[in-house]
Amino acid sequence: MIKQSFDDLMERYNDALAASGVSCSARLGKLYRSKAITRRHEAVGREQLDDALIAEYVLEISERLSAGEISQGYASIMNREIEQFVLFVKTGEVKLPNPLLGARMILPPEFQRIADEFLESDAALFGSGGRPISPNTRNDMRWVAHKYFEWLAGQGFKDLQKAGAEQIRKFLLYCSETMAMGSVHNTRIYLMKLYAYLYESGQSKSSFGALLSFKVNRGAKTPEALRQDELAALLEAIDRGTVEGKRAYAVMMLGIVLGLRAVDVVNLKLSDIDWMNGEVKILQAKTAVSVVLPLTKDVGEALKDYIINARPRSDSPQIFLRLNTPYTRLKSAVTAGEIYNACRKAAGLPESKRFHTLRRSLGTSMLAAGEPVTTVAQVLGHAEVDSTKKYIAVDTEHLKMCALTFDGIKPKGGARK
Repeated sequence: MIKQSFDDLMERYNDALAASGVSCSARLGKLYRSKAITRRHEAVGREQLDDALIAEYVLEISERLSAGEISQGYASIMNREIEQFVLFVKTGEVKLPNPLLGARMILPPEFQRIADEFLESDAALFGSGGRPISPNTRNDMRWVAHKYFEWLAGQGFKDLQKAGAEQIRKFLLYCSETMAMGSVHNTRIYLMKLYAYLYESGQSKSSFGALLSFKVNRGAKTPEALRQDELAALLEAIDRGTVEGKRAYAVMMLGIVLGLRAVDVVNLKLSDIDWMNGEVKILQAKTAVSVVLPLTKDVGEALKDYIINARPRSDSPQIFLRLNTPYTRLKSAVTAGEIYNACRKAAGLPESKRFHTLRRSLGTSMLAAGEPVTTVAQVLGHAEVDSTKKYIAVDTEHLKMCALTFDGIKPKGGARK
């Protein structure tokens, strides 16, 4: 096996997954599950993966499945993740059974052609207002197109000539019997996009807009949020006297007060902070929407403390850097999630709480305090107001945000890189 520290190994694995087309959110899950393997080795002082320990872990998963502690689906995911991770450690290669959602579905040539052309069309590349559609959304659209065409092929169709409203209804009925209602909702939306494209390109006699315009009750859960006392406990658990603590505190404040996503925290550059005007300017990775947020005094002080007193000297434009050499930027949102997870454990908060919970907490508390939905949507950088309305149901105490000027962070003797 390749000899390297587990931290370096996880960074290399993350880079390899990204290069293989795995989305940020999917990498977060894969790295989190792979961490379970490396933690077992660290607990017994092993610096390299050991086949015996891995076999012991696989056996434990099997025993938990037999005892009814975990589901068959979860056990399958864990076993697959172990196999993929160990293969990467041994060979340096990532082998995914399905690197692109829907790619494993084998379609008749005509359906494959249509699916490929649809995914390269403006309908799949741009949303309302000409905004680019995120890679994750396009991945979902790919899956729906492939799933629909795979179903049609299973019904004996080789092209769209005889497929119409009856087939669409039967496919959606099939989906309602085999999917969660949230997935049915998304399937309907992307199927509508597919047929709008087919109609505009002359490959369908109708867009079937009326048929596909029905509403799906998704039964959405109320977004989980942290209470005010939990937020306080999270911050109080951080040892701000250490380099690691100063970095963690600044990361947590960006999530709690400004509601930044983990990916935007790790991407945040020194040039994104306008100290004199008290603003934080970012281009959101998820939505490609630019957002200008107030640099509150508490966030400014947390950033100032980290940059001046803890941030290693580096030419990296990103604010947050690795704790150990080489002092390069944090590789991905996974790292921000791990920083949060360490703080959560120290504060004794439930494992179900995640970094994104901080963003939810800000949105729900602002709405509970009577802030207009449009204002909250602006602060969170939501492209659509509907994305914000789901926060209305949660009643938590308001965490105030007010724009304050900041006198700058230039230390004595010159700015630190």
